[in-house]
Amino acid sequence: MALLAEQEQVLWERWREGDSSRLIGRTIGASPDAVRRFLAKTGGMRPAPRRRSSLHLSAADREEISRGIAAGLSARAIASRLGRSPSSISREIARNGGRDGYRAHAADSAAWERAKRPRLSRLASNPGLLAMVRDRLEEDWSPQQIAVWLRRQYPDDPSRRLSHETIYRSIYVASRRELGARAAKHLRSGRSVRRPRGKQKSHGRGRLRNMVSIHHRPAVVTERVEVGHWEGDLVMGRRPSAVATLVERSTRFVRVVPLHAGIKADAVRRAVADDLRQLPPELRRSLTWDRGREMAEHQELAAELGLEVYFCDPRSPWQRGSNENTNRLLRQYLSKNADLRTYSMRDLDDIALRINTRPRRVLGWSTSHEQFWSLVNGLAAAQTAGPLQSDHVGVHVAAGPQSCLGRGVW
Repeated sequence: MALLAEQEQVLWERWREGDSSRLIGRTIGASPDAVRRFLAKTGGMRPAPRRRSSLHLSAADREEISRGIAAGLSARAIASRLGRSPSSISREIARNGGRDGYRAHAADSAAWERAKRPRLSRLASNPGLLAMVRDRLEEDWSPQQIAVWLRRQYPDDPSRRLSHETIYRSIYVASRRELGARAAKHLRSGRSVRRPRGKQKSHGRGRLRNMVSIHHRPAVVTERVEVGHWEGDLVMGRRPSAVATLVERSTRFVRVVPLHAGIKADAVRRAVADDLRQLPPELRRSLTWDRGREMAEHQELAAELGLEVYFCDPRSPWQRGSNENTNRLLRQYLSKNADLRTYSMRDLDDIALRINTRPRRVLGWSTSHEQFWSLVNGLAAAQTAGPLQSDHVGVHVAAGPQSCLGRGVW
């Protein structure tokens, strides 16, 4: 059953508010399946409204033509009254049943249908551009990252540039799909229908002992002017499997820590301590965490590593926004239904490397890898004889006595 224009209007309004297909269906008097089919066809993206050109005949113009015919006026006389060309009026009458069969409403509806002229999209009409976008998308770049990269690579060639919304429409809208039917799997969300952004309700946590509030953090931490301040959290898979994620605040550099021993406080403390211990003291100044019970041994962790551990306010994950955003990116690779204990250290390092080597808008379209290692090399140059070096797979070692040998990204 096709939805009426009024139903579509309400559907898009409720969809934008974040309502489920079942609730939308109840609101507009349609089945949830009908709502889902409609959204799948459009990819969850509201089509741009069609507009009439001011040069074309309007419904009012056609009513005037119909009245002129009934009054026995010639096409020239009708055209004169409308300020139109006589040939335009003659063609309008001839293509819609002649003087005997002309009806204004039917003629206007037919003209509206004839005006549908599907055009090739920018990607469909430019195979070279399509290939470049497809290659970057298969590397799991976001549409916005691809759009900015094209502008930087071809600043003087408008034919090789397009907006990120154009890429999204080519992924989601069923009538297009130039990038392939399964292109959505390369997006962070992996969804085949685009959902509007909505607020997620958080839940409370048990209170930990002797917590230091995030409000007591020094200004250098809050303002991201000093390297070595980290945000952390757990990313859960099929319970009880999980990994810990650590994100450096100033560079957004991510480290993914396996938790093969479980998610109890002692296991998390040992795993996080072993990972951060691979960094020199100058790169492990503080750690900000949510109020999860897995950080119950935060005092022991602080004593082991010589860093400060701060905690967010209740139900305020946005206070460690860099980590929350990175965890959302990692969900593309670490599914909630996957047993994360099966991921090897190499697997997790490869995932972290994908995130760290992407251009990021928040970094001025530089990468976390570039930002982090420029700071690390500057630190090493100031303290030792030579800077740290990196190989092609992202495993980094340091020359000199203060070597930071370790797994993965080091």
